[in-house]
Amino acid sequence: MGAVMWAALAATVLATAAPPPLVVALLPLHPLGAPADVVHALEVTFRNEVSQLGEARLAPEKDVIEALQREPGCEARISCATAAAAHAGARQLIVGTTSQLGDAFMIDLKLLDAKSGQELRRATLPVSGTQDALIETMHEAAVQLLAPARFTGSLRLEVPGAQGAVLFIDGKTAGTLPLAHPLEGLVPGQHVVRVKDKSREMSAFVEVRFGRTTEATMKLDAAPVVAVPAAALPVAVELQPPQKRAWVRPTAIASLGAGVASAVAGIAFHARAYSTASDLNRRAATNQLQTGDAQAYADVDRDTNLARGFYVAAALLTAVGGGLLWWDVHTESLGVQARF
Repeated sequence: MGAVMWAALAATVLATAAPPPLVVALLPLHPLGAPADVVHALEVTFRNEVSQLGEARLAPEKDVIEALQREPGCEARISCATAAAAHAGARQLIVGTTSQLGDAFMIDLKLLDAKSGQELRRATLPVSGTQDALIETMHEAAVQLLAPARFTGSLRLEVPGAQGAVLFIDGKTAGTLPLAHPLEGLVPGQHVVRVKDKSREMSAFVEVRFGRTTEATMKLDAAPVVAVPAAALPVAVELQPPQKRAWVRPTAIASLGAGVASAVAGIAFHARAYSTASDLNRRAATNQLQTGDAQAYADVDRDTNLARGFYVAAALLTAVGGGLLWWDVHTESLGVQARF
């Protein structure tokens, strides 16, 4: 009798410690210029990846479809879609779109609360490459939405000759070099890595990938500042000032001005592309896209490419103008020192 009681108590404790997985409804992905067979393949792959998560389980697809069919155009209206998900027994729902960008595809998924319709998390990822890469991308999206505690990567950092230096990640102390183990639990994306010892310091951007250990190496090449007695410095017998050229400064200023103008043009094209894309996404979410919107997608690609071109031109012009201006000022400074 006592054994039975202890078994029942253990079962109760286990049931309390391991709550049932969250039920989530996955609505059909909406295609934005992408072939229907590709969208279906992405949806099936995503379903398979979600089904392998212990944190959540999908509501039966049949129940979700039947709940959506209770009202015409239900999935295009958030209030109706959330009600349909709740009717299918789900506490949360996933809605999303698939768009085509050249030879690649972009999947945009949102996790919503079935009661309030509030967006909880979002995953926007490019999809291209082999079948294995497709599965990996869909697995990443599933973990990012439904198991955010496991959406992490790690970093192994090597800094030769920097023993005892302090390591900072995004401004927070992460330990002293050398590290015995990789840094775990980093959110995927770019991080600012800074290494500092008594006399040297260096910072760099490092990209951390989901589920992987990023290998990074930094070198503290900056030499410490050493004070040298004036008597130890060589004495110049004669110093000829360098020849100053009249065209350098006007050319530098013109190049800097052209760089600023190019950057402004890039921002303008970028803003127009972003505005058009936002409008298309909004109308896609409410199922209001029309046949003529295909040209709008082409305009977004064109404006985006133009913006990138202007940004590159701005960077080059600014670099050239800044270099010429530095040369002109430096030459003038040397001429003044030579005269005195």
